[in-house]
Amino acid sequence: MNRVFVVCSLGVLAAFAPAQQDKQRKSVKPAAIEAARQLTPRFSPDKFAAWLKKQNASPKVIAAFRSEWKAGPDGRITDRALRAVAAPYRVAMELCDEAKPRGALELAKVLAGKPDPILRAHARYFLARTVLDEDDPEGAVDLLKDFIRHDRGHTYLDGEAAFYLGFSLSLVPIVDEAILNLDIFLKLYADAPERYRANASQLLQDLRAQWQSPLHGIADDMKQCERRLRKDHKGDQVETKQLSIVEKIAVLIEEMEKQQQSGGSPSGNTVPNGPANKSSLPGGEGRVGNLHGSRGVKDRWGNMKDADREKILSELQTKLPERFRVLLEKYYERVNK
Repeated sequence: MNRVFVVCSLGVLAAFAPAQQDKQRKSVKPAAIEAARQLTPRFSPDKFAAWLKKQNASPKVIAAFRSEWKAGPDGRITDRALRAVAAPYRVAMELCDEAKPRGALELAKVLAGKPDPILRAHARYFLARTVLDEDDPEGAVDLLKDFIRHDRGHTYLDGEAAFYLGFSLSLVPIVDEAILNLDIFLKLYADAPERYRANASQLLQDLRAQWQSPLHGIADDMKQCERRLRKDHKGDQVETKQLSIVEKIAVLIEEMEKQQQSGGSPSGNTVPNGPANKSSLPGGEGRVGNLHGSRGVKDRWGNMKDADREKILSELQTKLPERFRVLLEKYYERVNK
């Protein structure tokens, strides 16, 4: 394979030539991972505490952060402290916690305001999670790639962001990049919560099985068509893709018939369990999923007054730059369905 992959999870956007990849397993070789590990920024609790002090955080807030860190932090430790010193961020996150439709808009406004790196990192990560909740893995991928490029080391959420980048890529689907990013996540973030590592390992196993099947390209094309149709993409592009799928299936059937007639058995033609086609992950004790219930925002949007919905839609047109405006237009279109 001559293609050069850009693997965002390595932080410096290292371009990996085929020689650095295991072509059969779609993984990055140990030497490249070790080099990336040396360049991977790590969160410093001391630097974060110093930043809190500069933001005029109360001694109580700083002491609570240090106490939680000493006891064993979770991914939300910096989020909790940040809410105490950044009012717009706190308001946005409280709205998201309650699955209120305005939450996404307020997070985007925080991010669009060009905040300092710590605030930017948190707003970007949680906005990515919010749009992913409403079945926009493409939007989540764009945000999470920016997080990997610019925001790591500023939060205790880096491992989660790397996981959700791989997960979102699997939903688009861009299977080869999803495999590489999940593989890198497992190798670079050994200290990530076990529920993320367990889900990443299972998803990686499924994706590799899918990649080795001759049906994987057809399955990906079908999923892309399905996503386009759900988003009301119409016209020649979708029709051409559908015709291409039919042609590929016809060729594959012909090859299988020839193998059967010659007495051979087609190998690798079973359809493995591919990635989920919705923004959800396996249930159970290790579940990692939506920030809020899958229908929480939709239900609240439907119960809002027309004037309140119009106010949100008006604000996203007038108070956001184009990139975030387009992202949230798609978000509220999904919420409205």
